[in-house]
Amino acid sequence: MPNKVNQHDDYIFNSRLSFQPLISSLKKTISEGKPGAKKLYGDLIEKIESIPELSQSFSDLSLLQPHEEIVEMLLATLFPPAPAENENLYAVALPFKFNVIYSSPSFQSTFLKPGTREVNVPDNIRHSLNHDKLNFAYCLILKKYLAYQSPGFSRTVYPYVNPVTSLTSYFEINVDSRFVDVNPVGEFPTMPENIICKKTNRLMPLEELMEKLPLDKFLFEGLVILKITDVTEQEIISEIKNTLLTTNTFTDASVYRKLQSTMQSLLGMSDIKVGITPFFQMNNHYVYSAIHNSNSIIFKHDEASREKDNVGQCFKDIFKGYNQPVVFEELDKRNIIESESLKLYYEMGARSLILCPLKQNDQLLGLLEIISDVPGKLKSIHIDKIEKAIPLFTLAIEKTIESLDTEVDRVIKENFTAIQPAVEWKFTETAFKHIMDRKKGQDGKIETISFNDVHPLYGAIDIRNSSVERMQAIQLDLIEQLQLVRKVIKKALAEIKFPLLEEIEFKTGKYIDSVTDILLSEDELEVYDFLQHDVVEIFNHLAEARPSLKKEIGQYFEVLDPHKNIIYHHRQEFEESIGRLNDALASFIDQEQIEAQEVFPHYFERYVTDGVDFNIYIGQSITPSKKFDELYLRNMKMWQLKVLTKASRMVHRLKNELPYSLNTTQLILAHSIPISISFRISERKFDVDGAYNTRYEIIKKRIDKVRIKDTNERLTQPGKIAIIYSQPKEASEYQEYIEFLQNRQLLKPGIEKMELEELQGVIGLKALRVDVHYDDVKAEKGIRLSPVTSNQLLSN
Repeated sequence: MPNKVNQHDDYIFNSRLSFQPLISSLKKTISEGKPGAKKLYGDLIEKIESIPELSQSFSDLSLLQPHEEIVEMLLATLFPPAPAENENLYAVALPFKFNVIYSSPSFQSTFLKPGTREVNVPDNIRHSLNHDKLNFAYCLILKKYLAYQSPGFSRTVYPYVNPVTSLTSYFEINVDSRFVDVNPVGEFPTMPENIICKKTNRLMPLEELMEKLPLDKFLFEGLVILKITDVTEQEIISEIKNTLLTTNTFTDASVYRKLQSTMQSLLGMSDIKVGITPFFQMNNHYVYSAIHNSNSIIFKHDEASREKDNVGQCFKDIFKGYNQPVVFEELDKRNIIESESLKLYYEMGARSLILCPLKQNDQLLGLLEIISDVPGKLKSIHIDKIEKAIPLFTLAIEKTIESLDTEVDRVIKENFTAIQPAVEWKFTETAFKHIMDRKKGQDGKIETISFNDVHPLYGAIDIRNSSVERMQAIQLDLIEQLQLVRKVIKKALAEIKFPLLEEIEFKTGKYIDSVTDILLSEDELEVYDFLQHDVVEIFNHLAEARPSLKKEIGQYFEVLDPHKNIIYHHRQEFEESIGRLNDALASFIDQEQIEAQEVFPHYFERYVTDGVDFNIYIGQSITPSKKFDELYLRNMKMWQLKVLTKASRMVHRLKNELPYSLNTTQLILAHSIPISISFRISERKFDVDGAYNTRYEIIKKRIDKVRIKDTNERLTQPGKIAIIYSQPKEASEYQEYIEFLQNRQLLKPGIEKMELEELQGVIGLKALRVDVHYDDVKAEKGIRLSPVTSNQLLSN
């Protein structure tokens, strides 16, 4: 059956030319009394009807030759007059035939075989065109005989490949069958019962229709009007949209070839080249890859490939504050002087150029490049044709960036950890390269993330004697609980003689003595086991056996923590105080960091235990987009000292507000020699590189309890800030900062200078120590204890 659909239409259709349907329509117009209708059509109708051979249907088109003039006058009534430059593609043809009897000059030159009336139907659309004609023919039959609701016209879009240019155009064919009548040949054929589905109102499949209701049983008389409209621009835009929105990335080679072909068709030029150049920016840092730039024209130039950032900045300058395409009709040695990028296009052979910015929120995401090697080939009029496509390319780049961002984020989360903004660009760049390497078939091993020649700063705020204070809180809770146990046991022994109670009383007294002295870990566990098992078991038994003891036993259990089943209020007060103090310190330092990052971005990490300590790394390699200066390092050291001073003052103010009184010590490690750090994936943190740099880490870990040389006094003391150093210039520098803060009434006058005891593997350390000024703390509001900002310090 499919072969029958493809058979030539002369065999399928009984088709005859007839002017009667058109004449009847004109007569109806006259009878309706429309102004001017009789004057326009009256004489014409009379002349046609006076010619017998034109008053009936016929298939021999040679009968038209003697009457060409009057036929043209009749058929001209179907088309409104139009200027030659706006002439449409139209024709009049036999019903469902590829033979025309009247057409516009543009239709003749475009679609008719030379010297004939036959339409030159391209092979690539002949099948679909025949299929559409068959469907339309059955619709006319069913409309007349079964009142099937179908329009009297059809609109279908067909591609047309120009055999000379190989460019694809799209034409919408509008077939108007108002002047076609259909009648049975001989006896009226029987209509199949299920020709129209009652549920869906859809026609029977075409192959089945042709089998059960052959078209040769019907005669089609009249004429059809063909109107053809060039819809290339709309169809190309739709094709570009479908291509860009149904693919994951426009970097695919087949996708790019299709886009270039469609853009050539849109502009009607087969000898132009189209490029797409993305400018992917992640964390304010441009990232490039051979994959994403494979379809770029500008980056095919070796110099542009080497100087990607400069080229990107050049285009940013061209389109700064300007969102419209720019056309350079003729590139020559005179107008390329102003732009390095134009020079590169010229060196690659471009002599005519259109650049279209692809922007989002005024940020340049990429370029659509169109070039020709013929001067003057591309003009301003071509911009009008591509303007509708520009948002689609912009959307495609946005989609690619979103997909890439998601993939980069996934790699970062899988292989790294939460990343600080200051170094996020490096992690993004590494993840991006990892993804690109995998797509190129390489092993995809993630490169080590490292920063060289960075300046380290270390500060620590430690809660003094927190381990001792915690142990004392534990002792107080245990003593209180053991005393309550002994009270209940004594009352029970006064009522009954029970050897087990005497043993419990003995153990209770023994544990009170041991807890009151030094509490060792194994003793603590033994006491807990006694309270949780022995005491609970005997108390539950006594509560049932001796009702007189039930009240005291109930009061004992009521004072226990319901979750831990022990007395916990001293430790709870201690842990609450530790938590509140840690939260206040962490929040304060984080707030101060926001201001410090604005001066010069740097890597900052802090840790909260019993207090807060933090590491800072600052240098050119961490922030390559901004020129590093020694002034920024000095400002950071001043910030470090100021923050520890203000933190100590804050703790002093909070002491009386906490359930448990706590003190803090403040420590700074000065280190003037730059180091290198790298990210350890296994540990998910930065660590130092090299043997010498490792010494810095060793010092950090061993100085928290260091003592002053030849004494038992620890360097760190509450109410003081200690600065450990090894080189005289480090001491001189920090003395300047101390004097500044003393002048601001944040530190007390005077500086202690001392040598420190030798540590394992570390000798020659010295320290400065200075007292924090507390006299005016009560008058200050909140935790911002000084109006001095980092910016002000920098200006000083």
